Amino acid sequence: MREVTETTNNRFLNIKAVKYPEMHVGNYQFAERLGKDSVAFILWDNGSEQFLLNKEYKPPVDEFILGAFGGSLDKDKNPEEIVIAEVKEEAGFVVTSEQVHYVGEVMVSTQMNQFCHLYLVEVDKEEQDEREPENAVEAMATTEWVQWSLNNLSKLRDWKPLAIIYMAQGQNVLPS
Repeated sequence: MREVTETTNNRFLNIKAVKYPEMHVGNYQFAERLGKDSVAFILWDNGSEQFLLNKEYKPPVDEFILGAFGGSLDKDKNPEEIVIAEVKEEAGFVVTSEQVHYVGEVMVSTQMNQFCHLYLVEVDKEEQDEREPENAVEAMATTEWVQWSLNNLSKLRDWKPLAIIYMAQGQNVLPS
């Protein structure tokens, strides 16, 4: 039988300890993000064969990291609606659901209860407008077009764009 103990009691993120006495496993700890899954997406311009990525400050590592855009799931919206809103807010594009391709979901970490729904969004880079950041962290972020090449992608330190590209290629949404 699984025994779960809360070790913290915070508004957004809590640490929990789990014991499985019959399996002799004790005090495995994980973070619980209050059950909120998330979305991650990158943008793809087929004409230039470039990806638009997000360069955002990550407080846990105290540096700017080039990676996927993202957002938290909301009870009142489906993941695709959240992606469409976040694309405008964080990247400056107005897109329709036809441009948004769901490629799958992945567990964020073995120490989290969160799943991330992954999307590739097709855009024309000439149609980029001003971003509309909703908080200070997003306002500090910049965007960067990255040419499609294994060499460029191998320099990424965020796993989400790599997972999106890999899954999109497997579904023939992106060229191999």
